[in-house]
Amino acid sequence: MLNPSQNRLTSLREQAQLVMSRMGSSAAQQTFEALALPRLIEELRIYHEELEIQNEELSLAHTKSDEARARYQLLFSLMPIPTLLLEGFGVIVEDNDASQDWLGPPRRYQHHDLRLNQALSREDRPRLNRMLSLLEPLGKGALSNLTLSGFDQSERRVDLHAARLPQDFHQESRFLIVLLDRTVEKARLSEHGVFNALLDSSEDVTFATDPYGRLMLANQTFLNRLGVVRERALGRKLAELLPPSASALYLNQGEERPSEYPDSRFESVQWPGETTPSQVAVRRFPIRNRRNEIIGHATTCRDTAQEHTHAGVEDLACAALMALPLAVAICNEQGLLESVNTAFEAQTGFSMAALAGRSMDRIFPPEHPESAMPAVWTQLRGQSRWQGPRPLRRSDGQLWAVQANVQRFTSPTRPASPRAVWVFCPLNA
Repeated sequence: MLNPSQNRLTSLREQAQLVMSRMGSSAAQQTFEALALPRLIEELRIYHEELEIQNEELSLAHTKSDEARARYQLLFSLMPIPTLLLEGFGVIVEDNDASQDWLGPPRRYQHHDLRLNQALSREDRPRLNRMLSLLEPLGKGALSNLTLSGFDQSERRVDLHAARLPQDFHQESRFLIVLLDRTVEKARLSEHGVFNALLDSSEDVTFATDPYGRLMLANQTFLNRLGVVRERALGRKLAELLPPSASALYLNQGEERPSEYPDSRFESVQWPGETTPSQVAVRRFPIRNRRNEIIGHATTCRDTAQEHTHAGVEDLACAALMALPLAVAICNEQGLLESVNTAFEAQTGFSMAALAGRSMDRIFPPEHPESAMPAVWTQLRGQSRWQGPRPLRRSDGQLWAVQANVQRFTSPTRPASPRAVWVFCPLNA
């Protein structure tokens, strides 16, 4: 079977023979001699071969172009990041599957696809249009912290990256858009901000170091004591930041092990700018990841001087109350007895072991509801005092007439747990 090129050559030869038969022999001879027919046929054959080669090259280039287009079209569709091709004013020309998961499928019979503009907030739409209008060919731009509302009513915080394609590709301007979801990162930064605010609101010195002794976390109290800013402190060696007078807070990796950390220890530390050292309670514990590997060491320091002062004053006041010859009882805000003195035990016959953790209402007769603890605490919250003659029940069942004086007391070390101090004076004394 002849190939197409041979068929064309045979057809040309037949046409040439037909023309020659119509011409006379003398005319044909003169024409052939004038035209140099062998050379002309050779040139036509060479030109024909050149056309065949070019045709094969064009066919191969077209096939490769189709394959490349199909490959990149598949890659565009399967990209996990939402990617779109836009015209001016945010009109979508083409988008991939990931963008349709956010914006929804394109609507049919729609002249302009404005799903991206409709998903953006009212404040972000002008930002996108302004950036697209200012981009030069092959220019790049980015918009951060955009609010995108999906077709499923979910709201995302995204960053938008744009690149303007070369003008040779299309008559109109085209832009390649990539959307990056920053919702999880924004939530993490917000949580990190709350965590830092919680640490900074504490009056205790708190910091943490990595296994190499570099500072990786510090609250504002610690930074104020050292007189440094957070940006310059993080990442530096703790030994470089602490003064020699506070060297007790430095973790000696060779001498201390996490399993041997005490619950707390007292150290004398003199901070920069202070004339006298402070007695602080130091507690150190290891920081572990989910695989139980140690990734750092945390330290908290609390100034115990003021607490010791308050505790001493409270102990002195409690000792004075317990030594009074009058009957004294102390209860909490729930009306549960916490302590009584020896005079109370002698007058009522109830011991502290029998009353501890019991309601104060047990020593008042039930027919006197004005002495009930809810009514007493209601008045104490408004006036801080309550008093009046009341009968008190003894352990033998007899009633003891007393003048009850109640004072609300709030401890400086435990301001959230007020106490009520009851003093009973006999009316027949």
